[in-house]
Amino acid sequence: MYLEYFGLDKLPFTISPDPDFLYPSPGHQEALAHLSYALTDQGGLICLTGEVGTGKTTLCRALMESVPEGDHVAYIFNPQLSPIELMQSICDDLGVEYQRDATLKEVYAAINQALVEFYGKHQRVICVIDEAQSMPAALLEQVRLLTNLETHREKLLTLVLVGQPELRELLKRHDLRQLNQRITARYHLNFLNQSETAEYIEHRLVCAGSELMLFDPNAVATIWRASEGTPRLINSICDRALLGAYATGKRAVDQTIARQAIIEVLGSDADDQAAAQIEDGKTKHSWVLRSLLMLTVFALVALVGWCGYPLLSGFPSVGLDRADPIAVINAQTQEGEARVSCRAVDVRCVTVDWDLQELVRVKQPVALKVVGGDWYSLDEYQSGYTGEAMIFWTPPTGYSSAVKPGESAPVIRWIRTQLDANWNQDWTSIGPSGVQVTMDPEFYDPLLERAVAEFQIEVGLKADRIIGPKTIMYLQARD
Repeated sequence: MYLEYFGLDKLPFTISPDPDFLYPSPGHQEALAHLSYALTDQGGLICLTGEVGTGKTTLCRALMESVPEGDHVAYIFNPQLSPIELMQSICDDLGVEYQRDATLKEVYAAINQALVEFYGKHQRVICVIDEAQSMPAALLEQVRLLTNLETHREKLLTLVLVGQPELRELLKRHDLRQLNQRITARYHLNFLNQSETAEYIEHRLVCAGSELMLFDPNAVATIWRASEGTPRLINSICDRALLGAYATGKRAVDQTIARQAIIEVLGSDADDQAAAQIEDGKTKHSWVLRSLLMLTVFALVALVGWCGYPLLSGFPSVGLDRADPIAVINAQTQEGEARVSCRAVDVRCVTVDWDLQELVRVKQPVALKVVGGDWYSLDEYQSGYTGEAMIFWTPPTGYSSAVKPGESAPVIRWIRTQLDANWNQDWTSIGPSGVQVTMDPEFYDPLLERAVAEFQIEVGLKADRIIGPKTIMYLQARD
């Protein structure tokens, strides 16, 4: 794993919106200052916009973490709701009770009553609505009505609309002028410039425990040009570049490695010059050795919760015999080479650092690495476990990668069955236009999110609500 190789405590370039990694660029500081206006008694309605991947959600998470104890936050991550569903979601996040068959008017009244009670206790209430550019006009009108909840002097609720640049255009519509006029603070988040990109990369490395800048200036300039200063793309490229540096035994990312990482993340058209150099053979020596570290790649993938990593084409690999995977691994590592792949149908290699108790509990075929480099099955293992293991996992039908709340995936059907969280077939939702809409069984909704979190707590996992390999393996083990 490249964490140990570079002396890192944790992965520095994940694309999850972790507020611990928030880089305080001038733009992000100003944006956070605008959001922090929500923590005053004059909040009202705040609007934050920015292109995809610029860090809007990370800023929102930072805001929510800074909310004083005793105050309340509602976070709406799915804007494709009907007006009553929006109100119900706010109630759920704030712990406001309401009848399940209540009308929109009744739910609105319940929220108003709760806000008055919170106000009497000097407790602020903040509602953050992410991806607001996807909200239909009828739902935005409901947001406007929420801004009417106030005393003679102060607002009872602060609303934060977060979205892509399309949100700004949407709010300019004539029929939404009342909502637009009520925005008390707005800010548009721009991309990072080249110097900010260098500082951003260094900042994330420091947060991950590094004492060195692991990217040379030419590599940073190349990454900045390819990503156009988009933090999410910078993360993806830098993560791949560190893996490349590790695979080639280098202690820092140079321009050649950065260009190859760009091609792998963004495609061959992203850096024509880099692609030409590779075709000329100038970087062949840097990437042939990646086959040596396939197990490390799978370890990294397991850490970030995604086991859909495709095998790199063009490099030798050997299929695993599921009946005797240990013999294959040992045979292929005798000369220090690990060219293991899972080409057996529906079988994936997942390298993990779990303890023995967890490995036994998931009830999957497992290979344990012991001191000296040999691998043993759980049945054959006696002592000397190094903490590195490989699980030969058959995921359920429909699983391709980790699923987060608000996303859709075929495996959600299986999850619903396992947790007995299927919808009543008579349940329907009324869309903003009044048309009856059938629930999507593959959508990871808040009700299922709650069931997943309860299961994770029950089995002793971190209740992160992400449906990844570990959660699924624990579900499979219940059968």
